[in-house]
Amino acid sequence: MESMPKDLPQAIHNALRSWYTGGHSDPLWSEMLIVAQRLAEQPAFAPDLAIKSILKEALDVLDEQAKNDMARILRLRFLDDLKARTVAASLNLSESIVFKLQRTAIKKLADIIWRTESDARSAKVARIAERLEIQEPSRLFGVDDKLAELTTILTAEVSYWLVAVVGIGGIGKTSLADAAVRKVAHTSVFADIGWVSARQDRFTLWGGLLEDAEGNPALTYEGLLDAIVEQFGFWDLTRLPLAEKHAGLRARFKAQSYLVVVDNLETAADYSTLVPNLETLINPSKFLLTSRHSLHEYPDVYNLSLDELSAQDSLALLRHEAGKRRLLDVATISDEILLQVYEVTGGNPLALKLLVGQMHILSLPQVVEDLCQARGQTVEELYRFIYRRSWHLLTEEARRVLITMPLVAESGGGLEQISMLSKLDNEQLTTALKQLVILSLINVGGTVEARRYSIHRLTETFLRNEVLKWQIES
Repeated sequence: MESMPKDLPQAIHNALRSWYTGGHSDPLWSEMLIVAQRLAEQPAFAPDLAIKSILKEALDVLDEQAKNDMARILRLRFLDDLKARTVAASLNLSESIVFKLQRTAIKKLADIIWRTESDARSAKVARIAERLEIQEPSRLFGVDDKLAELTTILTAEVSYWLVAVVGIGGIGKTSLADAAVRKVAHTSVFADIGWVSARQDRFTLWGGLLEDAEGNPALTYEGLLDAIVEQFGFWDLTRLPLAEKHAGLRARFKAQSYLVVVDNLETAADYSTLVPNLETLINPSKFLLTSRHSLHEYPDVYNLSLDELSAQDSLALLRHEAGKRRLLDVATISDEILLQVYEVTGGNPLALKLLVGQMHILSLPQVVEDLCQARGQTVEELYRFIYRRSWHLLTEEARRVLITMPLVAESGGGLEQISMLSKLDNEQLTTALKQLVILSLINVGGTVEARRYSIHRLTETFLRNEVLKWQIES
């Protein structure tokens, strides 16, 4: 249990003293989850009423716990608004004893309230954890700065209300969002946190690509609202028409601060429909989206882009995964040999984990060669999971640019070089690059004066070996 804030007894004393005058302005109350929950349960409550109801319940508990006059003294002093000398006379006590018992009672009241707060926080964290897609989160590598940035943006009182984590498939968007939610869940910033998945297919290390066999439609706005209503227990909104459901949810999201994660918002229909609607629900509530599509076209969305891991972080991830799987010969192999894996996967966490898993059966050179040559069902499904949907969305000009990118230096190429390689004029090239950047297939670097464009190592491996098959299929 977290330590009780040292100023909680004083905040309780101030709230009791202003019982009839109102104005419980102590900022500590606004940080208490039990206050936020009381306001959510009783939307008509003002903060003063929520605090009073909490104090009354704590007094009842104190009455049961302490078989003396402590709870009674607090009621007489503050709820009945009697002077200390009047209370002392009615209880046949000295005035100094009344003040002493009052101080002790307030401390005990603080213990009761803080225990209730701690229990509420623990229950909230457990409830939120059950909603998350990743039930057993793995250790993250190379994203400490990104995680700190994301949690800061989410918890900042005045900040962006719509936040998007964007990047290529398998780069760790869901894992980063999961880690941020677990950190934020321990705070009182949000009354509750929901997690809604828009995923239609997934890739597992042992099962390969698991596609939506039932052909379920992409996440709709009404489907999102229904999921939020169910997770947050807003049962009075369940059977309302869409417009009324939206209005009811908007009222709650404006009265209290909630966070909703919409994971794997992958199709253009998803975000073009959902984002404008979400903009009507924000402030103080927030939405965190994960997507392969950059949302830079929406100026009010904070875009946090994930790039591939560095060589150092990739090797650390490989050794960690090998240790978890008891592949001791892989975990202790030299950096020089292990770098072969990094050279073909880059720092794509999903691809790195896949190759480690295959080393249970195959040698390291074999798994590297299979990835390079796109051999084996699992490797082909990995490419399909990461690239196929984006590939089919590309225009002919965008495909031509992407195919030429392996000829560009690892540090990136400028517009003139890419134009020469792709044989596209500036207007065609600019349009193609915009689409490739939006789909997280090309990285933008360099400076404002001179932008440079590059691709992930895994994308280069894919382009050299697999894309020819897809061109023939198309």
